[in-house]
Order: sequence, then C-alpha cells, then structure tokens
Amino acid sequence: MDDWSDEVTELADRLAPSVGHHATFAPSVGIFRSETAVRNVPKFMHPGILFVVQGMERLFCDVNVYIADRDHFLLTSAPVAFRIDTDAAAAIPLLAIHVAFDPATAMDIAREITREDRSTTRPAAICRTCGPMDKPLRDLLGRLLKTLRDPVSCRVLMPGLIRELHFLLLQRDDGPAVLAGLQGQGTRGKVLKTADELLNRSRTGISINTVAAAAGLGLSSYHSHFKALFGSTPLDYLKAARLHEARSLLKFPDIGIASVARAVGYNGTSQFSREFRRHFGRTARDEQKLLEASKSDVDLV
Repeated sequence: MDDWSDEVTELADRLAPSVGHHATFAPSVGIFRSETAVRNVPKFMHPGILFVVQGMERLFCDVNVYIADRDHFLLTSAPVAFRIDTDAAAAIPLLAIHVAFDPATAMDIAREITREDRSTTRPAAICRTCGPMDKPLRDLLGRLLKTLRDPVSCRVLMPGLIRELHFLLLQRDDGPAVLAGLQGQGTRGKVLKTADELLNRSRTGISINTVAAAAGLGLSSYHSHFKALFGSTPLDYLKAARLHEARSLLKFPDIGIASVARAVGYNGTSQFSREFRRHFGRTARDEQKLLEASKSDVDLV
C-alpha cells in the first residue's frame, strides 16, 4: 500500500476498533468494520458516499456492478437496492466510511456552479455512480478522518469538509446527471422525484398507475425509466424498502414478527414471512436471532 492508504487505514482502524457499525462525532459520518466476507447480501442503501479504505465491496444493481475499494468510491443520491459481495477477513478487515449525501447542500452548490456554467446540455438523470479516488478526494478523506478524532475540531471543521466533498463530487463528469435527478430535470428526473412519494406512502399502499400519471407518463414508460434509474421495478423497489425497514426493527429482540409485519404495512404475517425469506434467504425469526447474536457482519454499510 502507498503512504495515503496506510494513513487512512490506520485512522479508520482506530475509529472502528471492533466489528460492526461505529458512530462518530459527526452525525452524518459512520464507519463500519467487518472481518467476514459475505456473498449476495441484500442492502437498501440510503443516499450517501461510500469509501472503502481496506477490503472491497462489489455492489450489484440489475446488470450493473459497482466497485468500492481504496481506488473507487460509490455515490447514491437516492435510496437504492443492491446485492453485495465483500472481501474481508480477520487479518485484513473491511473498513468502510459512509458519509450521508445532503441534497440541500448539493442544490446550494449547484446554484453556484450554474452561475458560471451556461451550458444548455441536459444529461439524463442518475441516482448512483462510481468513480476513481483522485488526489483531491484522497486528501479530503484523510482530512475528514483526522477531524473525526476530536469533537471540537469535528464541530468546527466538519461542515466545511462535507460541503467540500459534495462540491468535488458534483464537479466530476457525472455531477450534472446527479444534479438533473435532484432537480427533477427531464423524464428520468421526474421519475426519480417520485421515489420519495413511493417510500413515504409504502406503508399505506399506493397506486403505481397514479404515480406514473402524476409524472406525466404511461405505466410502461414509467416502469422502463424507473428500472433504468433504480435497477428494479417500482413494486420490487417498494418491497425491498419495506423488508429492509422490517429487518431494522428485528434488531430489537422484544418485538414480535407480527408486530414488525404490521409496522411496515403488511396485513398479515404469512405474506410477510414468505417475502422476507425470499429476499434475505432466511426466516424473519432466524434473522432476528442472527442479528442478536452477531450485531455486525450481516448488516453492511
């Protein structure tokens, strides 16, 4: 490894000394450590920037594969469902940093960028992208990890570092396409904006036809653009969101399976149990026991 990799790996190792998720002095930054490789694990990833300074994550979304390692980052500007493989071992643990993506900060930066950029080009919206860790990003990540060691430094410096991170990402080749999604530009931008409504109303039920019509699209066109953005149909996207919310509730050992099913919008436990097992490869009860026992490697950044 080079000097930069050695330094950030040591910093991340100190901030995440044990297996599992670790909060930091910055609420928008978390660090994850895993010492066990996993294969084909489902993950519903919330908007953020994923850096892996040791080990590797391969994230599958439909036919696309994204790599997050010391040379590549992953950005998601909307919730996206993936299936994940990792490289990790006790001797060489996976060390990953997740920084929440803030649409308000991105939009504020976009206003400054567009003052100088008079281009009329309007790229198709995207909500996920992977790119190389160039020198500016490497330097910023090193400074960010150093700042996390001290609460006062974190309170004073972290807002500026987070803003700088958003700026660097939006300046990249895919930046305009990310902004097109946030601003609802073009057909795919309009479709992307409907994801919030789908997720907000997932528990009470929502008509995909109604959402498609509100976006000004026929059902077939809406499905096509939605899959291009998220790698799944709207129904499968909603199902993944509900099941991952259910899984997060199963971390509490006192909650019953029927209560979890009702909490995420299922009318009964039988359908919930079937869909949970199909998605995660084990029953909700087994998942609850596994989460209680491990607290860690089955719950990826």
